[in-house]
Amino acid sequence: MKKSLLALFALLTINSFSQTKNSIDKPFIEVSGQADTLVAPNKIWISIFLTEKDSKGKKSIEDLEKEMILKLQNIGIDIEKNLSINDMSSNLKYHFIKQNDIFKSKSYFVLVKNASDASKVFINLEKIDISNVRIEKIENTDEKTIRLLLNKNAILNAKQTAESFTKPLNQKVGNIFQMSNLNEIPNQLSTNESRIYGNSNENMPQEFNIEFEKIKISSTVQVRFLIE
Repeated sequence: MKKSLLALFALLTINSFSQTKNSIDKPFIEVSGQADTLVAPNKIWISIFLTEKDSKGKKSIEDLEKEMILKLQNIGIDIEKNLSINDMSSNLKYHFIKQNDIFKSKSYFVLVKNASDASKVFINLEKIDISNVRIEKIENTDEKTIRLLLNKNAILNAKQTAESFTKPLNQKVGNIFQMSNLNEIPNQLSTNESRIYGNSNENMPQEFNIEFEKIKISSTVQVRFLIE
């Protein structure tokens, strides 16, 4: 029984080696294919940091929060859906400036869909002296669908590249027998990477346009085609 198993194992090993060797012995061409596109963000997280220190202790954190919520509602932000507290476990924090000076702080995220709404958040919060505001992250919710299309275009691009080498030799590109997906994680731009600054000042215009750098989504494949 033991000898039979050893013989079977040897046979499988030889067959496997033979199949691998035969596939490698066939003529092939290895090329890469790329496809990419730029899309505008449609999901923008804005970080808002409230602290009693900004009002020099004249307003409590509760008053600042009420004013912030009212302003956001006035510009059409759905507070229930699009405003959340950052760091729920320890959000309310106390800061000791001097021995007798204690200031509370609290941070939030507000979600908007476009640059116009983001601009409204910055402008209206500046009006009530809330200036510690910045873009935390941006993304496009259609990224997965777009990437599927780019995968297709990347493969077609790889085939076109292969054909550019084989046609002058009167040879044809055959089937794919090996392919690697080299896709990278899509960009998620932060404040430093986008064309916007979160810190406001007294010279800020009443109306201004925010522009975000578009998000680059790409697909790259490495493909081996048989040559017929």
